[in-house]
Amino acid sequence: MLTSAQDNQWGGWKAPECEVWAGALNHADLDALRQRFFEMPWREPNAAQLFVMDQEEGFFRLWMIRGAELRQFAPLVPSEDDEVFYRE
Repeated sequence: MLTSAQDNQWGGWKAPECEVWAGALNHADLDALRQRFFEMPWREPNAAQLFVMDQEEGFFRLWMIRGAELRQFAPLVPSEDDEVFYRE
């Protein structure tokens, strides 16, 4: 967990007020990942957020549980203007 009080790498006297977990999965089955996230027994499912960046993409997609479904809250496809930021 990136926000563990024991392993505080954030510096200073302030600390995050939420739990954050991170991982990198190469060539993962993203449909299965999203399904597993959705099926987890979350204490507060409306607060759980999944950020996914697929291979060769330059942005994350945000997935959240709303009611009885998992919904995406990010662009389906980035616009051409978004790509300008990454060019040199």
